[in-house]
Amino acid sequence: MRVKPKPASKKGFRCAECGKGIVRPVAAAGRQAKYRTLTLPVPVKLEIPTCDNCDTEWINDSVARKLDAALEKEFRARMRDLVTVSLAHLSKCSISKAHVERVLGLSQGYLSHLTTTGDKTPSEALALNLVHFAQNPRLLRRSETLWKRLSGSKPEPAGALGR
Repeated sequence: MRVKPKPASKKGFRCAECGKGIVRPVAAAGRQAKYRTLTLPVPVKLEIPTCDNCDTEWINDSVARKLDAALEKEFRARMRDLVTVSLAHLSKCSISKAHVERVLGLSQGYLSHLTTTGDKTPSEALALNLVHFAQNPRLLRRSETLWKRLSGSKPEPAGALGR
């Protein structure tokens, strides 16, 4: 069952998409939006101009800025949570943050800083790597071995591919 959200104001314009409905700012639950690599929930209180007939959302620059700001906040929180949970799991497998930092080429203390201060956002690549390592800690060990194989005087990059 879909509940029709109530429009926030009486002002509106005819929908150019369907030609029948009126587009008005609407705040509603259950909306989602793609943001970078994730699909995130749109804050319930965020008003987005929406057609009352075809449900097309009309996002102008002002709405886009508000939407981006709200989604960026959620995105940052999700990335920090992924890193924190992954590192906790690796710790249970007797793998330290310092070891992970060495294998990934991160500065000493970087992962501790990410998980304690909250002032930096981990990249999607870092968060994804940590999730993979937490799911299968042997991947971390394999990565370490691979870096060793690529070290030394002029290694053959194709050797990293097992060729």
